[in-house]
Formats: sequence, C-alpha cells, structure tokens
Amino acid sequence: MMVPAEQSFVPVITGGDVGAYSLAREFHEAYGVVSAVVPTAVNRNLRHSRILEAFPAGPMTEEGPVLEALLAVADELNGRVPGRPLLLLASYDHLVRFAARHRDTLEARGYTVPYPDEDALDAAALKENFYALCDRLGIPYPRTAAYDAGSHTPAALAGFLAGLGEDGPAFPVILKAGDGGAWADVRFTGRRKVHVVHEARELGELIGRASGAGYRGSLIVQELVPGPDSQLGIATFFRDGAGTTRLVSYGEVIVEDHAPGTEGNARAVLAGEHETVARQGTALLEALDWRGFAMFDIKVDPRDDRAQFLEMNPRLGRNHYYLTGAGANPAPYLLAEYLPEVADAVGGPAPAAGRVTTDGPVLTTTVPLSLVRRHASADQREAIRRAARAGRVIRPFEYRADADLRRLAGLRLAELNSLRAFRQYPPQS
Repeated sequence: MMVPAEQSFVPVITGGDVGAYSLAREFHEAYGVVSAVVPTAVNRNLRHSRILEAFPAGPMTEEGPVLEALLAVADELNGRVPGRPLLLLASYDHLVRFAARHRDTLEARGYTVPYPDEDALDAAALKENFYALCDRLGIPYPRTAAYDAGSHTPAALAGFLAGLGEDGPAFPVILKAGDGGAWADVRFTGRRKVHVVHEARELGELIGRASGAGYRGSLIVQELVPGPDSQLGIATFFRDGAGTTRLVSYGEVIVEDHAPGTEGNARAVLAGEHETVARQGTALLEALDWRGFAMFDIKVDPRDDRAQFLEMNPRLGRNHYYLTGAGANPAPYLLAEYLPEVADAVGGPAPAAGRVTTDGPVLTTTVPLSLVRRHASADQREAIRRAARAGRVIRPFEYRADADLRRLAGLRLAELNSLRAFRQYPPQS
C-alpha cells in the first residue's frame, strides 16, 4: 500500500516489530492514514499490510546509514507531495537519540521530531542518572552498583567485584548496559540484552568481554528481584509541553521472551491500575520536566510488595498497544502535541481533557492464550477470564481493516511457534 497523495500528514515509524505495527494501526484507527514504516527488512509483521508502506533500510544500528535512510524516505514522500508534515516515531532508544542528535537536519527535510534534546535523554535514559533521581525522590529500585567499562583494567575489575555483597548487590545479579543505545552496537560471544549472573567469576568474564568488544559506557550490576514474569509491570505516561501529565497507564506483564536476542520482550500484557506507580512515575517526569511519552519498566518485589523501578524508556514501549486496548490510543496525543495545526485540520479524535488513567482488565497478547494462562498468577487468570467475557482480549496484529489472509496465516503460525521457543527458553518461576 502506498501513502495516498491526499493524506495530510504521514507518520514515519522506524522498526518492524509489534510496536511499529501497533503505531501504524493506532494512526489508522484514529485518522484512517497510511504510515511510512522504516524497518530493517520487510517481515511477516508488515508484509501484505494495507495500513503502511514499507521502506526497508537494512541494519539500523549505525548512525550514518540510519540518517541516510530517513532522509531518503523524506525525499521520496516530499517528491510525491511537497511540504506534507512527517511525524518521526522511533521504536528503539538508540533511534530516539539519533533523531534528537540530528534534529536540525531532519526538520529541514520536513520531519517533526517528538523527543527531547540529548541532555534530557541523558538525565532520563542513562541508568546511573535515573537511579540517582530515584534516590533523590525516594522511589524504590533494586540495589545497584555501576562499573565504568571505559576505565576497565584488571585491577579496577578486581576491586569492583570485591565490593559486591558488601556495599553492593549480592548474587544472583542482573548485568545490563547503562547506555542501551551504545550497547546495541556491541557484539561479543554470549552477549544478551540482559544477563542473569550467579557468581563473581562469570560476572568478571562478561565485563571483560564487553569491554574488549568496545563498550565504553557504564555496566549496571543490579540485585535480581525474585519472582516470575507475572510480577513485572509497564507504566506509560504522557506529559505535555505545559507540564501537565495527561495520561497514566499501567500494565501487568504476564510473560516475556527469554530466548537470546529477544529476552525482555513482553508477549502478554494485562492492563490495570497501580496508584503508587502512577504517583511515583508522575513525580519522576515532573523532576525531569519531561515532554512527551515515557515508559517505565517495573517489578513488584514479592518480599515486600513494593514496585521497584528498573529503567525509563524515552518513548512508547514495544508492547504499548495495551493503552489503546484500554481506551487511550496514543496517536491523538502525539498529533495534538506536536502537529496541532494538522490535528485541527483533520478532525478525528482528540485527547481527553484533563488527566486520563486507564483501567482494565484488557489483555493484549502475541502468544496463544494457553501459554498466557499457564504463566499468569491466580488473580491474573481471573482478570483474563473477565477480559475474555467482555471481549477485551486483543491481538495487536489482528486488525479488521488489515485482514489479509496471507499475513494473518503467517502471524498465527508464528504465534504457535512461540510455544516451541518457550519450551526451549522457559521463563523463571
């Protein structure tokens, strides 16, 4: 499908995963528009779709090729309809940073970039800065230590490892990058987005491999909060340029991927409410003077039932469709905030006045319901039953206006194949 010439604006969405497709679906649901999607390659999520036009760009980890691809897309779209507004929406943290860094160049080609500047991104998305802010505001997060990979030496590593369990987190721990954007460029044997580490020797080897592969940011070593995936949460907020938090939402993750390369990707989310997280997330955004969407990863600690904040993403999360399922499509918030003159001209839905807090139960899933129920808690299984009775179990890829049978058959096959992946890489209990 090509973007129609009569369309008054074009969402340009990077990525090819469920988050990218969800954004294209949300803009189509709200305004009937076709989005330009810029993936690495056209995959089953995008193939045969009627609500998007794909502009495959190849690998999107290096800054230069990403910028060239986005400028080429702008030139193509502007060549068809000169001067039509382009709203750039990034699906990954490093692409948010690329967009912020090259704002002037992108805006000169017709893009609107709905992300803060790099200083604001550093304050929010670099994990050491985020945890320092949590400390200042009294917001819980797991016990944490940071290692400076840019100053790595055998002596520095030995001293760091000796301090764990005394002043720092005790094993088992999580190892993750303080700078997720820089980590996307790093390759070494055994690399994962998040490592679960059980002993000092293993941790030292991983840190050495990461430093040897060229990673120069901080490495975060963090207490592993016990408990299954069903204690994880996603909190999404929208704060406007006037400093008002307009949207607050919370989703309980039922189950995540655990295969290398996809670990941490939620596959089923149950929309609900969490008053404490709503209050704490609002406080964080106010302290940052944030504008736009932000998403927090959270895990509820079974030892004291406190929600521990794990990190902040400066964008809509990959599995944000639970928002739309719960009645808060993000597309009108984006259009009204960043292209208000277009929003006034096209009509369609507008963000609700005041502050919206979503509730549930609503389940969004990209895996079979049998798998979701197997990993849900007893309370979550009851909420899923209520959602099913109310017709509020939603598969983001299954959109009536985009119901090509070839595409749906491939997606359903992938959903069934996920059962094999979960047998091979089961979630922790």
